[in-house]
Amino acid sequence: MKKEAFWAEQYRRHIGKMVGACYRYVADWDLAEDLAQDAFLAAMEKASTFRAFGSFEGWLKKIAINQALMHLRDCPETVEWDENLHGQEAEEEADEQHLPQTEFSQEELLETIGKLPVKQRTVFNLYAVEHYPHSKIAETLGISVANSKVLLTRARAELQQRLKVVARKRELAVSS
Repeated sequence: MKKEAFWAEQYRRHIGKMVGACYRYVADWDLAEDLAQDAFLAAMEKASTFRAFGSFEGWLKKIAINQALMHLRDCPETVEWDENLHGQEAEEEADEQHLPQTEFSQEELLETIGKLPVKQRTVFNLYAVEHYPHSKIAETLGISVANSKVLLTRARAELQQRLKVVARKRELAVSS
């Protein structure tokens, strides 16, 4: 009974963060909930592998992210990660037109990131949120380091453009 109470408490405390982590990769709340559920079940099965080198929450989050990445690998849209970018240098950094001084809500940021093409979104999340180096991203996704860098650069440029649109819409709503 103690074990069941422990897992029930951990579920209550962490499932929201696990869903959020999955959502950043799949941009679909229903799918993110399913993946987080699967990840939680996987965590229960793998409980003996937890080593207290980091937080339990971090361990759960890593399992959730891996669940989302496995889904993306199996998803027909993402089967072909290699976009024949081998040998290309990372594209120039996004143009230096800066966003207006605007605070974006967490919801606006998540929605905007969720609209990125799946490959860009995945690399962006692994790099900017999970702090993976390009070598680890390349290894995890089965792409080259150059591909990882190009996809990140494209994601940043796309995000910048999309956030400019969000800022403009907000300005128009305020001025109306």
